[in-house]
Amino acid sequence: MDYKLLGKRIRAARLSAGLSQEQLAEMVGLTSQHISHTEVASTKISLPALVRISNALHTSVDRLLSDSIHDSKAYLMDDLEAVFADCDPDEVYVMLEAANAIKKSIRVRKLKRID
Repeated sequence: MDYKLLGKRIRAARLSAGLSQEQLAEMVGLTSQHISHTEVASTKISLPALVRISNALHTSVDRLLSDSIHDSKAYLMDDLEAVFADCDPDEVYVMLEAANAIKKSIRVRKLKRID
């Protein structure tokens, strides 16, 4: 599990909910220091604490763990849609071209590893 990505997702969800670390900590029965350490991945979070945080942030645990779950494409597509939401057509075009180049590079590297 990538605790840095988990921490970033918790932080993003907290900010989206308009909560401070102190407010979230109070809601879930943790210290604000524990929330801070979780968001920067300097501590590992327990499953019960993660569930309380996801409930307080009105999100699901699988959404917070989407980088660690194999069947997370739907959640990642939601994130992708959010990235593109405020783009103008030129930005969308450039980003799609970059994504296609990245995809091609990843697939070429995978083929080289098989050889």
